[in-house]
Amino acid sequence: QVRRRSSLLSSRLEEKPFSEMEMSYIKQGEEALQKSLSILGDQDGWKTETVVDNGDKVLSKVLPDVGKVFRLEVVVDQPLDAVYGELVDNMEQMGDWNPSVKEVKILQKIGKDTVITHEKAAATPGNIVGPRDFVSVRCAKRRGSTCVLAGMSTKYGAMPEQEGFIRAENGPTCMILRPLTGSPSQTKLTWLLSIDLKGWLPKTIINQVLSQTQVAFATHLRQRLARA
Repeated sequence: QVRRRSSLLSSRLEEKPFSEMEMSYIKQGEEALQKSLSILGDQDGWKTETVVDNGDKVLSKVLPDVGKVFRLEVVVDQPLDAVYGELVDNMEQMGDWNPSVKEVKILQKIGKDTVITHEKAAATPGNIVGPRDFVSVRCAKRRGSTCVLAGMSTKYGAMPEQEGFIRAENGPTCMILRPLTGSPSQTKLTWLLSIDLKGWLPKTIINQVLSQTQVAFATHLRQRLARA
């Protein structure tokens, strides 16, 4: 125990201290994580939006301070490390396989867990929703066999609003990955999506697009992992 403590301490001392700005991003990431977990932890009031033949389902709920949130629940026939690797380590390749994402760029890494990203959304079919982009702080935490990937919109001086894009906002949002009980080679994935697309869009269209986006994400993630 003592040896473990001292090695933890020395590894902490080797890490460069964070600037005030970096600390504020780390705090935002942790706040997104706590908020997301508390939303998912409250089981009351969820309504079913979509159920697919393979068991994938999307639920939704309206929260007074956040608006409408969506919750995808799926089981992926891949071990947790493979899913985690694709969603975290290979985050910048998401545009290669997820048709709702055009590009993800990591703008800054802060410590082991936190990154600032710029994401361009791909055009929706029929271009119902025009070009959107997001700047987010994201953090990834592993607690035992559970992984939580959380995020929310943030301001980042080096990435002001881009011409031709509406800067949308997301968060709190998160994905929780756990080995499926009794079947460690499969992963249960829960995705909480909370998004404000901005601009003049009817709520019915937004809700339809978001639940479809989640179902499509699960399909394309499976295809990507099967190829990998």
